[in-house]
Amino acid sequence: MEILVIDDNESITKMLSKFLKINGIMCTVSNSGRNGLEIIQKKEWDGVLLDLTMPEFSGYDVLEALEKDDMIKSKNIILFTATEISDQEIGEWKGKGVKSVLRKPVDLDLLIKVLNSNLD
Repeated sequence: MEILVIDDNESITKMLSKFLKINGIMCTVSNSGRNGLEIIQKKEWDGVLLDLTMPEFSGYDVLEALEKDDMIKSKNIILFTATEISDQEIGEWKGKGVKSVLRKPVDLDLLIKVLNSNLD
């Protein structure tokens, strides 16, 4: 499994990258939403962990760009956020193709379970 993590918090991405690699999951990191979108568009990923709140170009911006290009359903996106997001908004994004939503701080065992169940 090969995962792209898009999150502006370098401490989180370093920790996640190490954890995922220990669990046999290849991981690429982008600490920028705009750069992350470019990476998503250039390569097929087994999954994308996407933070919603980032400066300059947010996870919402990434989702909207993917939706505009009719790519959101094919990208296996799991939202990974500390942002307050309503159940209605979660339902709307899932209806558009988002696979799951995890709230920070996330239980790492739950993360592995969600990755395995949503991306196999």
